[in-house]
Amino acid sequence: MAKRLGELYGAGTAVLILLNDEWQTGIVVAYQHPGIWVETADGRRWFVTNRQRIKKDQ
Repeated sequence: MAKRLGELYGAGTAVLILLNDEWQTGIVVAYQHPGIWVETADGRRWFVTNRQRIKKDQ
């Protein structure tokens, strides 16, 4: 069974999310089924549910 986003990206994890065809840096701030909340550098929060639009920031 595939892991949920909250299991892959815990609170405080640095991530990249795809917004308007550009990868934006952010931090996971909360888990809320079925996705996670990510706060980007500009202070906005995004609810991410699509696994193809998020990856760990290296």
